[in-house]
Amino acid sequence: MSSLDDFDYSLWARNNYHGVCGLIAESALYGMYMALLIYALRHLNVSSEDSRTKPRVIALFSLLLMFALSTTLWALDITDFVRGLYEILGRTDGTTTQRNSDYMIELNPRVIAQTTIFSIEYLIGDSVVVWRACALWGYSKKVMLLPTLLLSAAAVLVFFFVGCLGLHDWEYILGEPEVCYNSYIGTFFLSIAINLLATSLIATKAWMHHRFLRSASVKKSTRVLKIMILLVESGFIYLVIWGTKSMSIFMDLNATPGGQFAVSLLNSMGNQVVGLYPTLLMVLVNEQRSAINTDSDNLDVWGKSDINARTKLNTGEGQSAAYSSSSSTTML
Repeated sequence: MSSLDDFDYSLWARNNYHGVCGLIAESALYGMYMALLIYALRHLNVSSEDSRTKPRVIALFSLLLMFALSTTLWALDITDFVRGLYEILGRTDGTTTQRNSDYMIELNPRVIAQTTIFSIEYLIGDSVVVWRACALWGYSKKVMLLPTLLLSAAAVLVFFFVGCLGLHDWEYILGEPEVCYNSYIGTFFLSIAINLLATSLIATKAWMHHRFLRSASVKKSTRVLKIMILLVESGFIYLVIWGTKSMSIFMDLNATPGGQFAVSLLNSMGNQVVGLYPTLLMVLVNEQRSAINTDSDNLDVWGKSDINARTKLNTGEGQSAAYSSSSSTTML
């Protein structure tokens, strides 16, 4: 052990405690993510020869890419923790303060890589979410315009962020330029806006589907409606996580041990949630696609309870309305 210096061992131990808790939470989410991905891949049939093969291949590639990025982030978090322990406790040359400074220099490029990978992953995830929301609306150009603009703006800001760091000698941990920081925060809030818009679109379509069922005198909810509600609920849970994570931008949560713990935990969990949610979305969409045929078979039965609804369904008017609310989900 090196000679005594002014290194704050108490703060270092507390940060490592937060790091361990964050890694445990992240590892648990990673296990859930892996199980969900396996389930999604088992039900994502890309070998069938129909018009949905190409979208399924794109979905498969997106899911695997997001999982690879999440795995990389998880591995880098473990590397950061282990290397930090070794630099402080394993090495004996120099003072602890000097070794910690050397480790900060070593850590800087990994943190930049993690931030960039994280940004790319949530851009892919946001694209999947927007894709599914727009599909529910039949890829209407009016509906797709704003989400596409937001996605494009977020992609531009991510590239600007990386380029900005490059222009400033890749300084990040010990002195990130304000313009680089602002560009990254802008990307973060664009992601929140994109998911809020997509979730609102899904919620609106679920409400329209519910109104159609009521107009057909349906006494019970359908599997399609229940799954659409799950889509909306999972979207709002995802937004709550992002909203909680954004609190550290407006207030100095690191000023208290509890705030530091919350920030560390949310940052670690975010590495997996950002890929887990789009994967969950794909699973729910697949379940919705399976439920559509079942609910469609029951349309005539529902119509028997109301002569007007039955006439509506027999003429195809009701079926057209039902199809407009769910046809695009069969694209996957």
